[in-house]
Amino acid sequence: MNSNTLNQKSFIPTPPEKGSFPLDHESICKKYYLLYMNCLRRNNDNNSQCRQEAKEYLGCRMQNNLMEQTQWSKLGFEDESKTNTKDNNKNKLQ
Repeated sequence: MNSNTLNQKSFIPTPPEKGSFPLDHESICKKYYLLYMNCLRRNNDNNSQCRQEAKEYLGCRMQNNLMEQTQWSKLGFEDESKTNTKDNNKNKLQ
């Protein structure tokens, strides 16, 4: 028997901080996933160019209970209400 095996600490898996991210077994959001992956491919894996596609994919997952409902700002996106306020302010200035 190898003595290193006995001295190793056992691995204890820990859940992700944000909870589970279940697989989309029924392919409910596959369309949005493919759009996001195609966008990444077109943009040399530069995810900043694919923010809208990422947002649509995550939105689909939230709407179909494949992840918990989370504020967009906590997912790295500007809050919808702030975006709408900025758009309204721009329209008033024009």
